[in-house]
Amino acid sequence: MQPTTILAYVISAVAAYLLGSISFSIIITKQFAGTDVRAHGSGNAGATNVLRTAGKLPALLTFAGDFLKCVVAIFITMAVANAFNLTGEYRECLKYTAGISCMLGHIFPVYFGFKGGKGVTTATAIMLLLDWRVFIIAFVIFAVLVLITRYVSLGSVCAAASLPFTTIAFQIADHQRYPVINTLLVSCITLIIIVKHHENISRLLNGTESKIHSKS
Repeated sequence: MQPTTILAYVISAVAAYLLGSISFSIIITKQFAGTDVRAHGSGNAGATNVLRTAGKLPALLTFAGDFLKCVVAIFITMAVANAFNLTGEYRECLKYTAGISCMLGHIFPVYFGFKGGKGVTTATAIMLLLDWRVFIIAFVIFAVLVLITRYVSLGSVCAAASLPFTTIAFQIADHQRYPVINTLLVSCITLIIIVKHHENISRLLNGTESKIHSKS
């Protein structure tokens, strides 16, 4: 890998991380409810906890903000790829790298003491931008499970678990040159989400997880 290519990856990763560190859940809940969302409910700085803490409008604004910051990160990454004349697999991997960096910024925001959300919304934006087919399947899994069980965490984990399988299937179907590498990068996204939901998984197994309309 050329030094200029490494520089492109570093610039994209840092920019994406800094964008991801903008925690809209903390900012918006502070404006609407005058409190830190991390001090309430599950303690997570995400849209679901904002819904429980501050209401529907703040939750919707949080979702939109978290989604858009990842979109902006990907667009900046493509601008960097164009500036450094990256093509092919380097360009594709750069998008995944930026997406993962944005997720890590969301989870460990430098502006808010490295305590943020779980990265589900940013992962949603990443997959929509990278492969809308993978996104659709994951979204259907999420929506069906949430509608049936009312557990957002269950829907999130199961949707995330589907990503590597659908990615490899579409990569092979499309005759992509490096399907394994791209699938491994998507697997990192899945692993991050599952690890961040380990407490939720424990509560689901114990039957103590809060449902979407629950205040507790």
